[in-house]
Amino acid sequence: MNYRDMKIEKLYYVQDALCGWCYGMSPVIARLYEEHRQDYTFEVLSGGMIRGNNVRPISGMADYIRQVEPRLQEITGVKLTDTYHREVLDKGTYLTNSEPPAVAMAILKEQYPELQVPLAAAIQKLHFEEGKDLNEVEAYMTVVRAFGADEDGFREKFNDSNYLEKARREFELVENWGINGFPAVVCQAGEKLYLVARGYQPYDQLTQTLEQVRQEAAAAGK
Repeated sequence: MNYRDMKIEKLYYVQDALCGWCYGMSPVIARLYEEHRQDYTFEVLSGGMIRGNNVRPISGMADYIRQVEPRLQEITGVKLTDTYHREVLDKGTYLTNSEPPAVAMAILKEQYPELQVPLAAAIQKLHFEEGKDLNEVEAYMTVVRAFGADEDGFREKFNDSNYLEKARREFELVENWGINGFPAVVCQAGEKLYLVARGYQPYDQLTQTLEQVRQEAAAAGK
């Protein structure tokens, strides 16, 4: 498949830092990014899965997460770590709120627009692998340092309402696209958007769908 012949200009990965299936999709998107980042632009959008009246302690959904975990591991190959179980599920006090990690993502992708895919993956690993509380600014410092961002600047922006507004605008954009489940992949060809994936897709299926979209976009452009 020659991606350089595509009329697709941008690929949007719509995810939420607290979404287990997005965590499972992360290696798939990472591979696509590594193999094809020279072929089109990648942008990560935060979906805002849990916010407003839905913000609550994880204890209310911990049993559900434990129930779906075997299926998540079987289908995607990812595993929720013992640390995540101990620090997040077992304690049950973590306040699930998609806004803080979306704010963190908005800050970092503004500084590193070409690294949005690895940034999103790194933030998810903080939660699902290290059991970090993503509501706390200090939870992000290992990622901030790893990518070479300014720590004090990040702390200041994390509490800046302008970045919360940026995150909320992303939520609104995703809603306007009619996407209410995550992960999702959308590509842009000219003025048209194409839904490539709704929910988890393995790499081969995702690239096959992208090829079908490429052909459709090319035909529409003739």
